Amino acid sequence: MIATLALAACTSTPTPTATPQPTPQPTAQPTAAPPAFASVTVGGVGTIHRGGSSAATLSLSFNEASIASIGTGPGSFEVALMDSAGSGREVSFVGTPSTVKSPGSLGASATASGNVLTVSIVDSDTHNIEPIIVSGLGIAASSSAALGPIQGTMSAFTGSLAGGATSDVLVSFGTVVSNP
Repeated sequence: MIATLALAACTSTPTPTATPQPTPQPTAQPTAAPPAFASVTVGGVGTIHRGGSSAATLSLSFNEASIASIGTGPGSFEVALMDSAGSGREVSFVGTPSTVKSPGSLGASATASGNVLTVSIVDSDTHNIEPIIVSGLGIAASSSAALGPIQGTMSAFTGSLAGGATSDVLVSFGTVVSNP
């Protein structure tokens, strides 16, 4: 009987097994670029009377987060002003922006139109921390601007500046006050 069992074990047909199928790999999700700017220093213009404008004393320093946070190649971003009620129609930049204090490796430039400041660079030095410094601007307030602090937001980050900033909200631009 043992010989019969041994013979049966050797001659039985194997049980079919399923062919392993490849398991799908998870789709890689795009990662956000690290912030280009760690902080922004705003040198405000003080008080602005409704219907008036300040002197061209505004200075903005966009400080690179770390070496190579600003990648190579061109990039840009915008800063939009708002009065204390959140309106961008009642406050605007005045004057001609200058980036002469920025490192030459950036090829930085800036333009202002209404309440929007656009800052652009051509390239960067990925071996040094580089600030983008904008000066030469003042702020005007319409006769119906909301009284109180003027604030700004950074947005529209493109190219080598696509990482944006650790905070896109800027404060201390100045304060709209009533006429004397």
